[in-house]
Amino acid sequence: MLAERPLAGVAVRTAGLALAVFFAALPVYVWVEPSWRALVARLACALVLGVTLLNLRRVLADGVEAAGVSAIDAARFAARPEAAAPHHALELARDVRTALRSRRYFETVLWPRLEALAGRPLTPPPRRRGRGPSLAGLRAVITEIERRP
Repeated sequence: MLAERPLAGVAVRTAGLALAVFFAALPVYVWVEPSWRALVARLACALVLGVTLLNLRRVLADGVEAAGVSAIDAARFAARPEAAAPHHALELARDVRTALRSRRYFETVLWPRLEALAGRPLTPPPRRRGRGPSLAGLRAVITEIERRP
């Protein structure tokens, strides 16, 4: 019966703990000076409350775990389908997008790769202020690489 109703089990355990703490704290409560009695009562209550909250947390965690994975969590952790394009093509497209936005990235990363691919010095595309080359400029460089002498 307690397995079907986990909160009933928590209630029974809490009542037993409260009774045990009461009988353990009663002699201390009577023995200490009246100015300390409130502290003894508060400590006893804090102990019972703390243990009860830990039990409730465990019951809640067990209930959530037993419920299984929600549809939202399943969607978050589902394996992504593989892209139709190879990884290298996606990486190259990312490099080109970044090079269009940043002249520095174009000059330090993409341009040396393009020259290495061509195997000869290339004429750089016209500069744009603070940005990488235009698509037309990149298209001209790629056409020059494809013409291989």
